Amino acid sequence: MKYHYKKLGITSYLHSLYEDGLNHSADQSEASIEQTILNIGIFRFKGYAKAFLKNLTSYSIDDIIAIHDFDRQLSSNMFFITSSIEIKMKAYLIEIVYSVTDNPFCYLLAKNYKEAFTLPFESIQDWEVFPTNPPKKSEVYFHYRDYYLNTYDFESNQIAYIQSAPMVSINVPKNKDPEIIREFNYPPFHYFVENSTLGTLINIISKLQIDSNDILKLLGKRFGFYTPRLFLNYLLRLKELRNRCAHNGRIFNRNFRGLRAYDKHREFRKTIYEHKILDVYYTLHVLLGNEDDFNTVDDLISRFVSVYMVGLDNKLKDFVLGFVRTR
Repeated sequence: MKYHYKKLGITSYLHSLYEDGLNHSADQSEASIEQTILNIGIFRFKGYAKAFLKNLTSYSIDDIIAIHDFDRQLSSNMFFITSSIEIKMKAYLIEIVYSVTDNPFCYLLAKNYKEAFTLPFESIQDWEVFPTNPPKKSEVYFHYRDYYLNTYDFESNQIAYIQSAPMVSINVPKNKDPEIIREFNYPPFHYFVENSTLGTLINIISKLQIDSNDILKLLGKRFGFYTPRLFLNYLLRLKELRNRCAHNGRIFNRNFRGLRAYDKHREFRKTIYEHKILDVYYTLHVLLGNEDDFNTVDDLISRFVSVYMVGLDNKLKDFVLGFVRTR
């Protein structure tokens, strides 16, 4: 079936909500409300309004805007937590890899992956690894350029650490000459990890195996997981949330990827729905290593309310809880 776009103006959309029973603002003019929705974006705003449609007469346009504001703050706080986990993961990863190899360019060796692996072009390009003459100081990581690029060359490192062993492929964009990869002065693993996106990092972790050392398994143990596949699922959920937060996606009233839970998390599933944000919130605490702060689902809810629902009245708190934990 062909999709037909129906243009919907803010004024007519608001009028339809009021006709269906939504109450007007208690203290804002219609012009002010329309400007607020314009700033939010009508498509995004409709995502918040949808949660109210079953009972519009009990709420006002102010309530929908309040939920939007709550969601933006929630997204900001969730992003901070995902960043904390990412920092922890990078630190552990560097430590683990250098405990099983003294090759700082191990990530470039094709033999160190469980299957054929392609390195994202952006993960190398972002370091501005192309040698320039005269040297430019446009690199964000000044210590990298000053200490590494101006001192070391990859040809010497390749002779010492790669030799004639096959290297991983790089997905060079179509508008780039494939030979460009020969110009790269590839960074050592610890530099590379610090600049990798979470998605690239998880992809590498899931496939990296140095000699008989499965990096996913070793890293999972540091996070308290003894099943690599289960740990990877938690990381993929982390990536999904991180991407939604980073790209300003709506967090409230969204379903998240399913996840096979274990131990206490499995017990919590009797009360909270696995695809909702409260379940994702607990996932973050498992990865942070402080899941023992929550003995019961009530403990989890209490923390969520006290941290994220400040400023919401009791009616809206009850409203939000109905969406963050159930279908």
